[in-house]
Amino acid sequence: MNQLTIKKMAKKTFIAMNNPYQSVVKVYPQAIDKILASPFSYIGIKNKPEIPKALIDLFEDTNQYALHTIDSSSLGGRAIDTRLMNPITGRPMTGSSSGTAINVLLGINDLGIGTDGGGSVLAPAMSLNLFSFISPALCKKHVEKFQKKSTDSLSFTPSIGFITRTYDEISKAIMISINGVKSSSTAPLSMLKVENKTKQLSFDTALDHYHPTTCSIDLSSSRESLIKFVSDQVEKNDLIVSLEGPIDLLGLGDTVLGHMGSLANDLQASANKGLIRVANMANAAACTIPTENYGTAYVLICKDTPEHITKMLRVASTLAQDQDPLLEKYFTSFENYFPKEFPDI
Repeated sequence: MNQLTIKKMAKKTFIAMNNPYQSVVKVYPQAIDKILASPFSYIGIKNKPEIPKALIDLFEDTNQYALHTIDSSSLGGRAIDTRLMNPITGRPMTGSSSGTAINVLLGINDLGIGTDGGGSVLAPAMSLNLFSFISPALCKKHVEKFQKKSTDSLSFTPSIGFITRTYDEISKAIMISINGVKSSSTAPLSMLKVENKTKQLSFDTALDHYHPTTCSIDLSSSRESLIKFVSDQVEKNDLIVSLEGPIDLLGLGDTVLGHMGSLANDLQASANKGLIRVANMANAAACTIPTENYGTAYVLICKDTPEHITKMLRVASTLAQDQDPLLEKYFTSFENYFPKEFPDI
């Protein structure tokens, strides 16, 4: 066992126990006893019963993961968490898998597992420039016991999702959880590029065998209309791609606030949450790939099957970038949380 790996993982636990952003509910220091190989990943999970122990067992049985923390989440599943601060902006943290996303940003965990009803995994990840993924099919029999109603009175079943700092980590977690199939790099791929009045997709992928079409919609439209749009389009296309954000920077994307008059509604719309609000409700799989701009990501949505998800990953891999070095320096550095003091040690 690599000594540097042990030191690195121990420092993750020290930061978790220090709990600088109040995002940790419980720490499992004994996770270090499960380290058998390098690289090794720590898992943090949202403090919700929708996440079954069987999923944690699936990851731990690979001998490459260990449950490390239980994470806090927004009160009542709100889309913003007024109890936690976004470490990057200092504004209210995006919910509801808020603590899970923060603990990944800080390097406490490598893989965060949360729940998503109307963007509760995708949006927090985007607000911290992290990668994310949801799949309504993941642990479907278990999560079907937890049917809910959104703050805007839409019935839904939550999905389970992942948050990571790197593309390799999210891709690995997806393939473990869905028992993915390999997709030929030369197989045709139909892609719908979604543009709106404020953002146009200027990217092009490195794929040789895809067939893009473009449509223009208003991403601030009602959730009902966007659910219908996504439901219809995932049947017609292998993949939907949109560019969304910045999340909760210019406004606060929260229905509790947004229903309180026209000014509050404008503030909600200015939060720039588009298709991420409806991917789960449309029973689709989705992932977010952060760009170099704050709180902005490519949102990829597809039919929730292993075949379509692996096709989605083909495109995602061409869009993925390394984490911003400054975010890594400020938020994952052990020395920032335990600085040298007198006497200098």
